[in-house]
Amino acid sequence: MEDREHERVLLLGDPVGHSLSPKFQNAGFTAAGVSVRYQVRRVAPLELAGVVREIRDDPRIIGANVTIPHKLAVVSLLDELAPEAAAVGAVNTLSRRGSRLIGSNTDVAGFRRALSEVLPPPLGEDRGGGPRSALILGAGGAARAVAYVLGLLRAELFIVSRDLDAGRRLVRQLHLEHARATPMGSLALMVPAVELIVNATPVGIDGKSLLFPAEWLTPRHFVFDLLYNPPVTPLVEAALAHGARAVTGLDMLLYQGAASFEIWTGKPAPEPAMREALQQAVSPG
Repeated sequence: MEDREHERVLLLGDPVGHSLSPKFQNAGFTAAGVSVRYQVRRVAPLELAGVVREIRDDPRIIGANVTIPHKLAVVSLLDELAPEAAAVGAVNTLSRRGSRLIGSNTDVAGFRRALSEVLPPPLGEDRGGGPRSALILGAGGAARAVAYVLGLLRAELFIVSRDLDAGRRLVRQLHLEHARATPMGSLALMVPAVELIVNATPVGIDGKSLLFPAEWLTPRHFVFDLLYNPPVTPLVEAALAHGARAVTGLDMLLYQGAASFEIWTGKPAPEPAMREALQQAVSPG
């Protein structure tokens, strides 16, 4: 009955069971007095095109979030891309204009805002002294948003991915002047050489896995793990244990979600209510 009474927003991905988005998005809809419900939908790659058609044909579905592994594949299924989504080549938010589906990328705004809060200038353009170096782990949709932001900040980037060709496409398609893709085997050289490490892969979602030995981390590193569940990811735990500064992607999740909320509803996101729901979701017990 609830589905008939409310408009809906879907989360499309595989896996989706770990997502905290329903908790804080539904809190946001309630706080804003919007009759919308956010629901997860596990979608295998071969099912994606059919689900996008379903969204297009059902006006009660006002939008969607898109997560692993669909942020790149969904691009070709949409009618229009917002400017940042077109620049990044990845979509994490769908909205509708009549029967037309518009793809946006709020990961860009979410990462930019979260990063600025933990790494204020001299990370930005006014820092002087040359670009800061950064290692991005992964070459998927989230990695593209990260690379786009860091490229605007003129950071020297190294993209390390299991799929070297995907890393090279990322560098080429985003027109990154100070970036290069390197194979996984280069991590032993890359990790000690950079200041900022961003994990844009699902590695660590199991609560134990790392892409490289924890001993490679030092106090000179800042680690930004886009994962937010578990609340202390293996990479963040390892970084803190070796004297590095580190954060999870929890704030980025909130900020990109708030930007998506505003696209779907046309209303300011009630961030305090959304943050409270998110903090409750990650609090032990």
